[in-house]
Order: sequence, then structure tokens, then C-alpha cells
Amino acid sequence: MSSITDLVSKLKTVLTARNFDNYSDDYLIYEIEQAINTINRCRRFTPTSEIPYDAKCEDLIIPMCVSAIAKIGAEGELSHSENGVSRTYTSANDYPKDLLQQIVPLVK
Repeated sequence: MSSITDLVSKLKTVLTARNFDNYSDDYLIYEIEQAINTINRCRRFTPTSEIPYDAKCEDLIIPMCVSAIAKIGAEGELSHSENGVSRTYTSANDYPKDLLQQIVPLVK
């Protein structure tokens, strides 16, 4: 399981590759924590100080953060077309349905 510091480093690498490299570590930690909270809520996972999230969902954290950051300035956008590029967000959530659907809830 990666630490928050490791996740920040991975997120910075992905964002830099996409020319989104002007975010503070504090903001990236916030986005990572938001993604983890969403995963835990959807998974019905109860975090502890030793295990903050289910390791089975770790590979979703960075894509969820990138998705949320990519929507900055276009929050809630339902449709947009400019220079042949069209954007439509499927929900008001920061995360696309295809990522959220990969989170399998635990049976309680």
C-alpha cells in the first residue's frame, strides 16, 4: 500500500506528463484524500490509521485525482464544443462513472 507521499509523487508524474504541473503538494494531498474518501464510501470500507483504504482500489486513486483536476474551471459542465472538441460530463460528481463502477462494495 502506498503512502500519501508516494501517491503525491505518482500524481505529480502523471500531471506533469499532461502539462498540469502547477499544483501545490497540499492541494494534491487534498485531492488524494477526497478520492480515498469516495473509494471508502463506495466500497463501504472502514479505514483505520494503519489501513486508510482498501489496497484493492489503490489503482483508482490517481485516475480519480487526474479526472477531478482536469475538470477545474469546467465544474458541472454538461456540454461544451470548441474547435471540434466536445465535452459532456456524465454527472455532477468529480469522478466519471466508469471509474466509480470499478469499486465493488464490501458485503456487510
